[in-house]
Amino acid sequence: MINSNARRRPTPAVMAAPKAEWPVRVGVAVWFFFLASFSINQIMATPAGTLDLLGWARLISSISLVSFFLMIAWLTLVRPRPMAQAPGGFARVAAVLGTWLFMLGTPFLTRRADLGAGMLLLSASLILVGDILAVLILRKLGRSFSIMAEARKLVTHGPYSVVRHPLYAAEQLAIFGALIQFFSVEAVILVAVQFSFQVIRMRNEEAVLMRSFPEYADYMLRTPRLIPGIW
Repeated sequence: MINSNARRRPTPAVMAAPKAEWPVRVGVAVWFFFLASFSINQIMATPAGTLDLLGWARLISSISLVSFFLMIAWLTLVRPRPMAQAPGGFARVAAVLGTWLFMLGTPFLTRRADLGAGMLLLSASLILVGDILAVLILRKLGRSFSIMAEARKLVTHGPYSVVRHPLYAAEQLAIFGALIQFFSVEAVILVAVQFSFQVIRMRNEEAVLMRSFPEYADYMLRTPRLIPGIW
């Protein structure tokens, strides 16, 4: 993610953030509060007394997801206005699709009914670990969080000292867990398209950070993008 305190002149890859952003902030926050409330209703409808190991993994994952949605909603309202952001509508489309494309596509996919308990437990475990990591990373990121490619305050410590985009790595881990339950050619293509938008989103963020923080170039040289020791 991104951020800073000093203003800079916009370049072709960076533009000043608009001042009239509160309607957008409120709209985004309301959307994530809605997602959280929908997940809470699902949790409340789950009879805890009948849960097995797989059921508990799914329940804890759902609670983590609620925490993640609530933190996004709150941070969207309280974070400072960005100093710069990636220009153009495509950057915003890439950010949204890189985050939500698979979730938006799951209603059109068929859930596998032939998976054994081992694969279902693996799926629930990946979703659980991804959601918990996302909550912990989001807490570290704090008010520097953004969905779009925006610059506020540079964060390079904690999980950001391991990879440049740990939150996206955690999200992708959860998506791979969900993919197991919908595994098909169509689902794999959907995840591949979603990940391609995620890469565009990462590059847009890096472009904004490079122009907003001179020290980001050194940070990029010593820190892999998404997978330690590989990429």
